[in-house]
Amino acid sequence: MTKTRTNLLLTSLSLCLLLTSCFFQKENSSSSEPNTLSKKEIKAGWTLLWDGKSFNGWRGIYKDNFPGQGWIIENGELICLGNEMPDSLKGGDIITGKKYGSFELACQFKISDKGNSGIKYFVNESLKASPGHGLGLEYAILDNENWPYDKPDYNRTCGSLYDLVRAPQNVKVQPNGEWNEALIIVDGNHIEHWLNGIKSVDIEKSSELYYQLLSKSKYANLKGWGEFQDGHILLQDEGPRTSFRNIKIREIKN
Repeated sequence: MTKTRTNLLLTSLSLCLLLTSCFFQKENSSSSEPNTLSKKEIKAGWTLLWDGKSFNGWRGIYKDNFPGQGWIIENGELICLGNEMPDSLKGGDIITGKKYGSFELACQFKISDKGNSGIKYFVNESLKASPGHGLGLEYAILDNENWPYDKPDYNRTCGSLYDLVRAPQNVKVQPNGEWNEALIIVDGNHIEHWLNGIKSVDIEKSSELYYQLLSKSKYANLKGWGEFQDGHILLQDEGPRTSFRNIKIREIKN
């Protein structure tokens, strides 16, 4: 075999291996296209909570329909305009039409200066807050650098279980305007929050520690809060503009 022919064969083999590797990665990794699922994710039971182009599957809290203002869709992003709108025109919190018990919820979020939002779960509309706002356990979304929740006893930093468990200092938020990766895992009573690949919360709901933290929180005297075994997923209308995308969920069968 000539040297030229050997080189051609080696080049062809390398190309085949490269194409095979690319195909394998495409089939088995998270989809790189926003608001879509890879075949591996679909096989693992993930579904999109938001389709990237409509408000299907969502409605306003305490309402039958999606709010007529306050929320928009741009460039594959679900955007809450927040305090860009006067109070009279705010859309309020939005919730999924379906309730969830045990699940993994993943999404990306992007905040602006002094961002203050949240993702709530175990939301039950029998507990009512102020108009347009729902109650439930909350994955806090916050601009830590520009918001006065920086005291040691304020359990409200980004990635925290709002007002109960403060995210540790090694959990970092991306600069304003860049995407963050949120992950909420609920498996029975076990709850985890993750922010940008780092665990920020790990607690057992209904444990002695949980009730100790609850007794010191703003929810201490709110009967039934945190006791529901399932509920709606909620995106909060609070603070400045906040964007969401790649919102997906995998239900855990117990």
